[in-house]
Amino acid sequence: MNQLEDSCPVCGMSAEIEVPPVTYNKMYFHFCSEQCRETFSAHPVIYSSRTGKARSEILKRRAIHLTTPLDSEVSALLVPYLKEMMGVKMVIVEGDTISITYDLLQVTESQIEKALGEIGLQLGGSWLEHLRRAWVDNSEEIELDNLAAPRYHRTRPQA
Repeated sequence: MNQLEDSCPVCGMSAEIEVPPVTYNKMYFHFCSEQCRETFSAHPVIYSSRTGKARSEILKRRAIHLTTPLDSEVSALLVPYLKEMMGVKMVIVEGDTISITYDLLQVTESQIEKALGEIGLQLGGSWLEHLRRAWVDNSEEIELDNLAAPRYHRTRPQA
């Protein structure tokens, strides 16, 4: 048997024994994929708390620009490849642009860009495109950091 009884705290799928667990707050967390392990490790508070289990999606729509347009054969292979990533909901490839919708709680644009680089696709290289990618990466990190921040409840002073 190659699956564990635990479910992945990031996506809820069955955990795989091949993916090493992460220890957080003296608890072991098991994952279905290396992507989910990486996502958990970046912000464990989001996925290890009770409120994390009751969370919904945070959908993002982005346009990722490549240096060269993709032909129809490569596009046909790219769409299912990206949809296999946890959290990717929709992918449309038009020329040198990949329009993608994804759940930020399961995958970031940075992880998607890394996957594109691993298969040999080059992202647009203009300074404006670099600036846009840096801004998106920073804003997604801030959003996830805010979700992970402790919530302080204000109490009224006793009268």
